[in-house]
Amino acid sequence: MENNTLISQELEEMRSQIGILKEKLEKQNIINGQHIRKSMKSNMSEINKTILGAIIGGAFALPYCTWFFCSQGLSPAFVISTAVMLATCLILTIMQRVKLNRLDFSQGNLMEVAKRIYEVKKHYQDWKWIAFPLITIWIAWLMYEMINRFGLEEPTTIGFCIGAIVGVIIGGFIGMKMNRKVIDKAGEILEQIEELQKGE
Repeated sequence: MENNTLISQELEEMRSQIGILKEKLEKQNIINGQHIRKSMKSNMSEINKTILGAIIGGAFALPYCTWFFCSQGLSPAFVISTAVMLATCLILTIMQRVKLNRLDFSQGNLMEVAKRIYEVKKHYQDWKWIAFPLITIWIAWLMYEMINRFGLEEPTTIGFCIGAIVGVIIGGFIGMKMNRKVIDKAGEILEQIEELQKGE
């Protein structure tokens, strides 16, 4: 009888300890989940800042380039094509920002968040396959326009072409760095979502 009582007490104590352990694990999971969501928000903030920088740059480049190329007397076809190209890039970037602004990291559906983040990541990964050929065609057309307008021997033409090449290299480096940052941060968020789902 005493043995049964002792076993019963030990079992009750074990149940109590298991209950306490479960409670601690649940609290730990909640804390870990909150920490991961906070980290996701931080990564999202970095993405938003990067995209906002691109929007500000595009909003400045569109009117300035249109005015400058017009003032240099370049062909209307080139000026309009450049304006359309810049406007398209600006609109697509704004669309990505709007898409990300709708995400809710605190209570939102993780599958929906992951889907949106993946779409943005893929957009920036695929963009280089459009951007590189487009920029190559554009810079060749710009040089043709300058040579056609001022002549090959003119110091203005040579200086402008060198400046344009340097500008494209610097701009391309900055653009690729921003692009890489968005891709990396989006990848981190997707990994964090996967980690959260494992803990649920």
